[in-house]
Order: sequence, then C-alpha cells, then structure tokens
Amino acid sequence: MTILLEKATRQHTKEHNHRLVLRTIYDAITVSRAELARLTGLTRTTISEVVGELIVQGLVEEVGQGQVGVGRTPTLLSVVDDARHIIAIDITHSEIKGALVNLRGAIWRQAQLPLGVQDSERALALLFPLIDSLMSVADRPVLGIGISSPGVIDTGSGTVRRAVNFNWHDLPLRTMVQARYNLPVYLGNDSHMVALAEYMFGRKEDTHSLVAIKVGRGIGAGIVLNGKLFQTEGFGTGEIGHVVVDKHGPQCKCGNFGCLEAIANIPAIVRRAQELATREPASLLHQLAATPQAITLDTVVQACVAGDAGVQQIIVEIGQYLAIAVANLVAILSIQRIVITGRIAPFGDLLCRAIQQEVAQRVLPELAQAAEIEILTQGDDTVLLGAAALLLTNELGLVRLIKRQEPQAATSPATMPDVPSLVASNGQPSYKKRRPVA
Repeated sequence: MTILLEKATRQHTKEHNHRLVLRTIYDAITVSRAELARLTGLTRTTISEVVGELIVQGLVEEVGQGQVGVGRTPTLLSVVDDARHIIAIDITHSEIKGALVNLRGAIWRQAQLPLGVQDSERALALLFPLIDSLMSVADRPVLGIGISSPGVIDTGSGTVRRAVNFNWHDLPLRTMVQARYNLPVYLGNDSHMVALAEYMFGRKEDTHSLVAIKVGRGIGAGIVLNGKLFQTEGFGTGEIGHVVVDKHGPQCKCGNFGCLEAIANIPAIVRRAQELATREPASLLHQLAATPQAITLDTVVQACVAGDAGVQQIIVEIGQYLAIAVANLVAILSIQRIVITGRIAPFGDLLCRAIQQEVAQRVLPELAQAAEIEILTQGDDTVLLGAAALLLTNELGLVRLIKRQEPQAATSPATMPDVPSLVASNGQPSYKKRRPVA
C-alpha cells in the first residue's frame, strides 16, 4: 500500500509541475528556462524535463533569444496558441451554436443550426452533426468538448436533470457525447459559462472571485471562487431563480409561488409593462406599440430610456428583487464582484443603481461598500468562450487568460482555408469564418 501511495504522489507531483510550468509560460507570454525556475520555485533540472515534454507534446516552443545578461544568451519559450483546438457548444431554445476555439480564446470557426421544433429529439439529432462538422474542419488536435445546455445541470455526472422546454429528464449528455467522440467532455448551463468567460477573458485582472447573474427567460447564477467554477457534488448550483423572494407572488413554472424568476425575468417585465399600458392611457408605451399586447422587451427599453416614470418604476422594483439574491450571495460568500447580464442589460444604470441601493440596506456596510456591482452586455460569443474555458481549466490548468495575442495565422485571412457556407434551413450547419476575439 505504501508503494502505491508513493507512486500516486509522484504522479500527482508530475501533473502539478506540468500545469504550473505551462501556466507560467502562458502568463508570461515569453519566458526563459532560468526565469521559469525563479517564478515557479522548481529546480532547473525539473524545469528542463517538464519543458522538454511540453515541447514534444507541441504545447510549447522555443521562439528566439532573450536579452543578453551575464552568462549565456537565454532561449525564450512560448505556448503554441494553436497547439490544441476546443469544440465549444451552446444549446439555446432557438438554436445550437458551435465553435472551434484555440488556447487563447480565439474563435477560428463557428457554425450554427436553428431549432425550429424545440423538442428533445430534434435538438439531439442536430447536436452530433454540428459537432461532426466542426471536427471535420479542425486542423489541430481537439482538446475536448465543452457544452452549455439549458436546464438544471448535474456538472459532476454531466447529466441534464431537467430541461423543461426540451423535455429532458436525467439525460446523460456527457456520457452520450463521450461515447461518440472519445474526448473529454464538460457540461454546464449558460450562467456557469458566462461567469467563467468573464473571469477567464474579462479585463479585470485583479478578479479572483465573481458571480455572474444572467437574466432572460430564466434567472441563474454562475459562481467563480478563487479561480474555479464553483460546483457542488450534487446539482442545482446557482439556481437562484427558484428562491422565493415574495411568498405572495405569482406561481412559478417550478410550482412554488413568488420565485425570483417568476417575478423578475424578462416575460415578467413585459407582462408588467403591458398591465401598465392597460391602466395608464398616458403612458409612453402607447406611442411605441399599437396595443398593450404588442408590447415587447424592446418597447419597454425604449419607454424606459425615453423617461416613462411608470416603466422606470417597474425596473427599479425588478432591481430590488434581484438585489435580494445579490445581497445573500455577498453576505454568504463575501463576493466583491457581481455582474448582471442577459437580456436585462439594456436597462443599465437605472437597474444597477436600484440593485446597489437595495444591497446596501441588506448587508453589512463594509460588505456593501466592497461589492462591485455592474451591468454588462453579453457578447455573442460569451457562452462559447465559457464552454472553451471549462477545457482550458480542467484539462490544462490554465486560469485568468487575460494576456491574449492574435495568432499570426488569424491576421491574414488568406492563410485560412475556405470553409463552405451551408444553408441552415436544410438541416446542415452554416459556417462563419472568424478571426480571434479582441
């Protein structure tokens, strides 16, 4: 037993050293072996061995000579950004999006398929052809597959416990994908991916922990603690949308009354605006929509920006309900950065101030003052980047990928092979040739 434990310890140490060295090279962009030893605390012999193995694996390369100091001229090392590609998948209620992403978060290929019929059979029937299409154009080894799926996710087992709109119950999605492609597969929901993408690729370099709350048809939170996506042994992490914030509120689709999601999601905002227009003939909403029933989220945003007092009061009250969830997270986890995103983002400063003011009344003053709450517009590729970040973190140990460079191949479209453009309506993926994100 002692020998087995010693072997396990040596293997663990080797893996730790590999990840430490790779992450240090990545963060430094270019670095010498001597500097690696200083930064990591590892011996020069260990550095030489690890770097040699990383070069053989194609993950690291020598890129030139450093400045001459005392002694020999140092040889600089750098991570090969395109050494591996990742397949990132975003399953939504209206489409399935996929992308090939490199080690710096650069999106090289993107494909998508619409979901005209939102049921489990069609979604699963389209998922594999979409992944197949991305695999067929990948010209680098694929590190793995990251998937954002709707519903309540058991991230440990890779199971979709419940996705109501797809009629998925206890769907072993990770097992299904792994069985077909024999690659590492990681699974989460869109809130998890938004949090991880903001942490990994955001511009706040001093962020070690954050919460991203995504508000759309549903409301969920992704939590990053000390650089890692917080995931429990069970499932339902971040399902703040089904916390009751008003026991006298409307019934939620989960069966309870007064859930945050039932009160503060996008359909609830639109419904309240429609009720406002019905009882207030002077509302600006009447100038923007022919009838109360014709009011959409865009209508509500326009009325809010134009200064409609009734609409603005609705947004303030929505912010106060969201603040209940934010305050609980701040008090329990002492989180100092909270990002609100999703389709609610256009309400911007008004919403943000309402949340900040309510949080200040619900937690200790010191915690409220330290909490940075902001509204961010979610990018088209945010969830895809979060799905890719799952692989970068779990398979390579890379975190806070703030220092990104555009790979040379991406700066010249002529160096990128043409990808066929297929018509999405025929059941085949439509491709877009992309440059790396800025």
